[in-house]
Amino acid sequence: MTKRNTKQSKWSLSQQDAERLIKEIKKSVDRLVIMPAPGEQNRQFHVRSESDDEDFTIALFRGKRNPNKHSIAARITHSEVVLMRLCVEGTPHTNPGGSKIGRTHLHVYHEGVDDRVAYPIDIDSPDFVEDTVMLLDRFHVVRKPNFQEGIEGTA
Repeated sequence: MTKRNTKQSKWSLSQQDAERLIKEIKKSVDRLVIMPAPGEQNRQFHVRSESDDEDFTIALFRGKRNPNKHSIAARITHSEVVLMRLCVEGTPHTNPGGSKIGRTHLHVYHEGVDDRVAYPIDIDSPDFVEDTVMLLDRFHVVRKPNFQEGIEGTA
């Protein structure tokens, strides 16, 4: 991983390294995660890879006006490079090549454009905990924390 001088992430990551990091088996460091209440943006928890002790941060956001709007991002803790990000009922997305993606989509790291490429994803219902577990499965987190719903006004 090397530093980069652009408005993108300050770190560059090869596609091969990104794919390796995504595929590594990981375990949650935290046993319990209280999910964000509507409008909370800064809830996060940590997972660690089994093979090389790389630390990752899972960041959680839930919309205030639309509590079904939420996002879950998996990033490398020390560099803050986002490897995967699930957006549910968010803003429609336009990929670097100009293709348009609907309001629910999955961003995956691509060398040179970071996490700006998204793919449509079919989610049956906007259940925040279920969607978080789905992203953790795709991120190969085999030991997940227990999740508890957040209560509005307790942040």
